[in-house]
Amino acid sequence: MFTSVRFDWHGFGRCTWLFLGAAAIAVSVPLPAQQAAGIDQKALLDQTRRAYYQPIDRGVQGFACTVSFDWNDVLERASGRKIPAHEPTLVALKNASVTVNDDLLKGVTVNVAYSNGMTATAQVASREKILKNVVTASLEGWNPFLSDRIFPMEGTKYHFERMSTGYRLTLEGGTFFSILDLDPTFQVTHGENHLNGTTTAFTPTFDPSTHGWLITSLKTVTTQSSVGSVAENKAGSASAGATSEGDKASFTYSYQFVGEMLVPKKITVQYADGLETPYVLTDCSLVKTANGTAEIKAAKP
Repeated sequence: MFTSVRFDWHGFGRCTWLFLGAAAIAVSVPLPAQQAAGIDQKALLDQTRRAYYQPIDRGVQGFACTVSFDWNDVLERASGRKIPAHEPTLVALKNASVTVNDDLLKGVTVNVAYSNGMTATAQVASREKILKNVVTASLEGWNPFLSDRIFPMEGTKYHFERMSTGYRLTLEGGTFFSILDLDPTFQVTHGENHLNGTTTAFTPTFDPSTHGWLITSLKTVTTQSSVGSVAENKAGSASAGATSEGDKASFTYSYQFVGEMLVPKKITVQYADGLETPYVLTDCSLVKTANGTAEIKAAKP
């Protein structure tokens, strides 16, 4: 469910930006012990899905926007010095046209075009790579909560159990397993993903909307361990959050209406305890689903 991209940016150190993705491909199957728990697993999964803001259910598969960074601030914090207005790197980046296309089913594409057909220098190209990573990571973290991919999909075994705080949803899909804790209103309050010796703990927050829960922030902690079996990793997991130090990232989202749909307006990215890096999305348009229907495949117990 998660992959990561690491890069260095002067004093920002090594960054890990987490991408939440689809769990697997085939038919979702409830785990065997479900009937004894007295829970209608399929009905509860359907109810959980319906609790979230799902643009795809309303014929929207994504959006395209212009991306704006405060490059003076970004470069000064990265370099630790005042950047003259005429510095070539700053001039090139401020005059560049940056756009993003976020397809909830296919992923994020960031494009950068420089004015007057100029070719980016090595220094400008390195900043461009950082820009693309920041935008891509923040939206790839956003997408699963808006496209149903945070919940069991094809090829994923799943099981709900009642907890004093609501429900716990366990997912298994071959080489990975995940745990989601939900409150009584079906908000995900905490989750863990275990894949190939990497554990990613994540904590989202939501606001209510007229069409379901809408994510407003996401904090992640990724830790590495020796690669063990899925069973060994499950035995060591308590879904209580990462207790050891790891790569941390956080994303916050504010919104704007594009037509009748809500899409991000300002996104703020922070690595570890470093300074926040915000960017703004403007001039947005919606990407409609083909024939008004989505291609995503839901769980079929």
